[in-house]
Parts: sequence; structure tokens; C-alpha cells
Amino acid sequence: QLRRFGGQTVPGVVFGDGERVLGSREIVRALEHRAPDPPLLPADARERRGVEEAERWGDEVLQPLVRRVTWAALVRASGSMMGYAANADLPVPDPLVRFSAPLVARASARFNGASDPAVRADLINLDFHLDRADRWIAKGAVGASETPNAADLQIGSGIRLLLTIEDLAPRFEGRPCAREALRRFPDHPGHVPAGTLPRAWLDAR
Repeated sequence: QLRRFGGQTVPGVVFGDGERVLGSREIVRALEHRAPDPPLLPADARERRGVEEAERWGDEVLQPLVRRVTWAALVRASGSMMGYAANADLPVPDPLVRFSAPLVARASARFNGASDPAVRADLINLDFHLDRADRWIAKGAVGASETPNAADLQIGSGIRLLLTIEDLAPRFEGRPCAREALRRFPDHPGHVPAGTLPRAWLDAR
């Protein structure tokens, strides 16, 4: 990633004309320029500010939390990693992926700051963040139309990934953000079975 894009974050895209763009928000802006219809950002200035604020929160607050919690779960259930790689064009054979999964999970957890104290704090505060996601929906910045906007993609993808961790299912019951994530991303590869994360972490509020 560093060699191809000059940075270590994901995602990165190489367009057909050779332009390389790194980072989800930057990719959305590039797509708006290349294919403006349907728009990912509202034309109305006030609505656009709301969507961009929600998108920024999804990128800077929600997505790091999602990465920490997911990698913490995969460290404890590294066998689940193959499910998330379904249909991925990995440059190594599946047996090697399975063999290296525990090492990759531990390295990725360290890279993303998924220490036990950090993830425990994330789970203690998870309801607060889900409330915030629900408020973005109530304000119309997320889920306001049939076609997704930038905030739908940023927040919905993070929530949808958390929904693949079965231990977290009770935290999402009846939540608008869960319904919206499932609407935008009905099919998502991978799942982590219940009983993976420590019960004390899940029960703490």
C-alpha cells in the first residue's frame, strides 16, 4: 500500500487512466468528479454540510473503532478471517492465508491500536456511538434517499462490519443504523461467532 499509494491507510483505488487515490473520503470526491450522477454529495449547501459532517465522523471516529473491535475479535477467532476474504483476489494460495491468519490478525491489531484496554473502552462506549449514528439518520444526513450518499457509505459500511460480529448483535436490536446498514449492504462476507469477545467487555457500560 505504501509502495503503490504513498500511504498505509485503506482503501486505495487506481483508476483506468492511472490516477491513484488513497482514502475513502478522497475516493468519493474523485468519483464525484468522474461520475457526478447520481451525486454522492447533495447540491444544496446546507444539506451537503450535514452529509460531510456525518461522513467525517464516520471516517475519523466510527471507522477506527470498527477496525479495533474487528481485529480484536479476529485475534481471538483467526479462523474466521477466511470468511471475510470470500471472493477476494488474494495474491497467495488459501492454505497460506489460513496458516498466516493468526500472525496477520495480531499484526493488524497492533497496527490499528486494538489493545485490550482500547477495545474494552470502545465496547463500553459503543452505545453512545450507535446513538450518534441513529441521530445522523434522524437529521436526514444518512438514509434520506434511495441512492446512497457519502455518509451512507462511510457510516453504513462501518456499522455493517460490526454486525458480522455475533457478540454485538444485542447492541443493535431495534436500531435505525442497523436497519440502514443492512439495507445498503445486504450481503457482507464473514462473521465472528458468538462467545469470541470477553463477556466482561460486552457487559460493561
